Amino acid sequence: MKINAWITAAALAAGVLTSAASIDARAATSQNLSTHGSACRNYNAAEALDIDYFYRGVRNISADARSVICPITTHPVTGPTRSFYVDGSNSGGVTTTCTVYAYSYTGALLSSSSFSTSAATYDYPVSLPTVSFWSFTSMVCTLPGNGNAVIFGAFSVDS
Repeated sequence: MKINAWITAAALAAGVLTSAASIDARAATSQNLSTHGSACRNYNAAEALDIDYFYRGVRNISADARSVICPITTHPVTGPTRSFYVDGSNSGGVTTTCTVYAYSYTGALLSSSSFSTSAATYDYPVSLPTVSFWSFTSMVCTLPGNGNAVIFGAFSVDS
């Protein structure tokens, strides 16, 4: 009788552990990834000294607008769409413009999406209509001058 009770208790414990393991496995497959703004680089080589990297992200310290290119880390997906959030700030009524791109492993453009914002602080949603399992993703942003705009970074949303 005690052996039957022990076997029943062990079977219940194994069932609970199996259920917990399956919940953890599902949670592990969804990975929202962030890329800090300091990963961005000057888009034009001659403007390297105009781009300033610091703890909050990247900004342009030239008086003129400058562009930066930023990698966006993604978790591989089968597609067909991918969502992102681009975070940053603007001061003095300036506007930041960004375009997010997805390229195939062969270098072919799969899709792109652009936005402009003059919001003081933003968490801007961007959706790419076409991506693939082997996509590379990047973003090009034009930053207004005098340090009036900062790109904090970008989030790749895995849904």
